[in-house]
Amino acid sequence: MTGFLSRCLRTGLALAMLTMLAPPLPVSAVTPEEMLADPALESRARALSKQLRCLVCQNQSIDDSDAELARDLRIEVRKQLATGASDAEILAALRDTYGDYVLLNPPVSPGTYILWGAPVVILLGGVVIMLAGRRRRTDNDAGIKDDEVAPALPTASIDRRIALALGSLVMAASLGLYLVLGRADLPARPLADRGAELAAAASQAQEAASDRSVALQEARAGAAETPDDVGAWLRLAMAAAAATDSATEIMALEQAERLTGGDPAIRAMRAEAMARAADGQVTLPARELIAEILTVNPAEPRALYLSGLAAYQDEDYTAAVGIWRRLQTLSPPDAPWMKLLADNIADAARTGGIDPGPDAEAVAEAATMTEEERATMIAGMVEGLAARLAGEPADVAGWRRLIRAYRVLQRTEELQAALIGLADAIPGDVDAQLSALEHMVVARLEPGFVTESQRLLDRVEALDPNRPEGIYIRGHFARQAGDRDRARILWEDLYARLPENAPIAPQLRKAIDDL
Repeated sequence: MTGFLSRCLRTGLALAMLTMLAPPLPVSAVTPEEMLADPALESRARALSKQLRCLVCQNQSIDDSDAELARDLRIEVRKQLATGASDAEILAALRDTYGDYVLLNPPVSPGTYILWGAPVVILLGGVVIMLAGRRRRTDNDAGIKDDEVAPALPTASIDRRIALALGSLVMAASLGLYLVLGRADLPARPLADRGAELAAAASQAQEAASDRSVALQEARAGAAETPDDVGAWLRLAMAAAAATDSATEIMALEQAERLTGGDPAIRAMRAEAMARAADGQVTLPARELIAEILTVNPAEPRALYLSGLAAYQDEDYTAAVGIWRRLQTLSPPDAPWMKLLADNIADAARTGGIDPGPDAEAVAEAATMTEEERATMIAGMVEGLAARLAGEPADVAGWRRLIRAYRVLQRTEELQAALIGLADAIPGDVDAQLSALEHMVVARLEPGFVTESQRLLDRVEALDPNRPEGIYIRGHFARQAGDRDRARILWEDLYARLPENAPIAPQLRKAIDDL
């Protein structure tokens, strides 16, 4: 991960906001709409896509292909991942449907032994011929009498001609095998003989895309006919999600929110849609929304999951594991997201080099504890660490541990104080300053930390005045202080830097207009 991208994730602003400043990324056919919000699942999806052949391309993986059928296969892989299927199960299912041809590296079978072995046999035969020729020439030289003049033989030239002839023989024999039998690493299913199958698959993909479009239009018409029906707006949101129309999905969820008076579950759905629209990144606006949801309902599962994902993207893997573990304890054992949570916890623990925590049995046992009992169990250790740091404010590692603990305990004001403590311990680290300011904005704690916020803002401006996240936050605090002109100048400057399709651009434009 590049340094800039890492900083972007830690500060929580939309990755799309920073596209123009980020280093070039590898070219891929995968579109942002296809990507899964969960980074661990998306990583598995990309790895699987690189193993699968595009059925209408020439030896190209579906990860690299722009063909519609390749896109549908990528979406199918992600759907199966979301249901909890393993990599092996997904590959087996696709192999059963499309045959060995769909695998870029199919297993060697008895039917391909000759193809794997033929080039080796030909090369060995060439070596034998060369050795035999050399031996024959040596025997002839030895048979010439000492008093006879041996005829001048251009041996080097002969050796070159022999090598050239053998090389041509190998190439001709290999080409013949390829033309007759196909490539050694492919089963005997030539592309030309599969036209009907491929045409049918392409037709099915086109029909599926058409069905999604029709469903979206019908849902849009239904919402227009019954604008006061919450169900109609939710159906529109689901149809838009299936059609990867993020703008319509978010709009529909906003309408459903309005009709329900801000139902936390619907608000969490909107936060998830915002993350998908931002290429899977939990942006600052989404984080603000998640914090509001958890204030109203601390056990809302989708909001808790996204909160853990935000910590994962901040590279705070301990906090991510803690939040997801809490979601495990609050969820019924047969909840459909339990396997996904287990995979994410394992991934975060592996990436962060930390203990993944208790196993499933221990989690089930912890589920019988009350929130108060869990908090009491941890409070003693946390309070001891906080007391020590009061006397040792330069202990950076200690502040990081305290921050993680407060995140898990959801002690908002104490977490803010710890973030400021870390920022003061490393005043030259702009990311630490931004992290403390960002949490202050998300938790709406600005009035209680006026002096501290100004200290952090001064550092951000001095350390990196052109940092996009810093510009946004400086504008926010200027607006809070009543300096609308400065806020407008800062945000207009930031808006001018954004690409036209940046997910956060409409929200920023609205904030500017509100000024």
